[in-house]
Amino acid sequence: MAGSYSLYRCAILATSSSMLDSILDRNSPIHMLRLTVQIGGQTYAEGLDLKAEAFYDRMRAYPEEKIATSPPDMQSLLDTFQYLKSQGYEEAIVTTISGKLSESAAVIRRAAEVMEGTLKIHVVDTGTTCMPEGFFALEAVRLLKAGKTAEEVVDYLERLKPRCEILFGVHSLTQLIKTGGLLRMGAAFNDWLGLKTVLRFNHKGTSHLASVQDDEQLIERLIEAIIVMTVDKNPAHLVMSGGYCGDYQLYQRFARKLHAKTGLHLEHGIPVSPVVGAYLGLNAVGVGIVERLPE
Repeated sequence: MAGSYSLYRCAILATSSSMLDSILDRNSPIHMLRLTVQIGGQTYAEGLDLKAEAFYDRMRAYPEEKIATSPPDMQSLLDTFQYLKSQGYEEAIVTTISGKLSESAAVIRRAAEVMEGTLKIHVVDTGTTCMPEGFFALEAVRLLKAGKTAEEVVDYLERLKPRCEILFGVHSLTQLIKTGGLLRMGAAFNDWLGLKTVLRFNHKGTSHLASVQDDEQLIERLIEAIIVMTVDKNPAHLVMSGGYCGDYQLYQRFARKLHAKTGLHLEHGIPVSPVVGAYLGLNAVGVGIVERLPE
């Protein structure tokens, strides 16, 4: 009963960059906060009126088209929080995309300040994105069901941040430079423009791991980096998920080779959120790794 009560009085929300749309059903207790993508003179709510597959098809058809992204707008956030209050919630935990990639956490914190005294809102900048980001929201649900308080859940999530890694192989840095992604992430990789690049992203920022000439080398370097990061870890404690930006066949090659070399299995992979894909560009492939906290 305690767990059910905790989940009833505390709502869980996640930003749409978490890729949870691909795995959650309509009965999920997680509420989605939609980031937007501006493309072709139109604004789309990702995951709602812009699906990942359609986004990458458009990028392929119009490679020079300018793409911009935005956090959830203030009014929609306030409307969502007011609705939660009207449904009887007393608190809310919001897990967000890294502040190094988006202003979402800052905007949501400003909305939380407006709601002060009405709804107690805990904003957790996960320091990551894609499925590692989504894992924070899933863990919040699990812990509330287990009877943890909102404060205990937030403390747990804060301690989870240093245990998250994302590795991506990108075909070009052009999109990251055009969108200002490298500058936002505190990186400057212009020297490698024109080469395929392996990037590492975590709560500290972005680092360059390798620059290569072709897809085969890209896959090899990704796998080498994964081996280095997981060699001293218990596989049972790792949550791993694969993602791709429009090229599922390349992702399958990567996943099969990873399994053959390491025994690690990435399932089928999930298309990367359009908001993140706007930075990475077409044909990026990668993996998110989370090391669970000891219970």
